[in-house]
Order: sequence, then C-alpha cells, then structure tokens
Amino acid sequence: MAKRILIDEIHLSLFIPPGLRSESLRAVRQALRNARLQTALRRAIQGVFARYAALSKVTFTLTR
Repeated sequence: MAKRILIDEIHLSLFIPPGLRSESLRAVRQALRNARLQTALRRAIQGVFARYAALSKVTFTLTR
C-alpha cells in the first residue's frame, strides 16, 4: 500500500516586470536560492494548514 497519496498540487508562479535591471534580477534570483526563503515558505504553509482542522493529517513537500 502507498505510504502517501497525492490528492492535489498547487503551483506558485513568480513574475518580474519587463525591463527589470540586471542587478535587480540577480538580487531576485539570489533571494529565491536562499535556504532561509525555503524555510520561511515551509513555515508559512504550515501556519496556514494549522488553521484548517481538515488539513491536520496532510503533509506537503516544497520543491524548486
């Protein structure tokens, strides 16, 4: 029997404005690669899930 069953996927798309200067684009890319961002996103998702009793048994993965 499967240990986990995929029930849904939620995708987050990130957009930058056209004409963004290269140094700003580098800063955005650096921020997105930051491990602290991944940690903060996981904690934010856990916080939202905690508000809904129906999601108490749901686990998630966050990948890039």
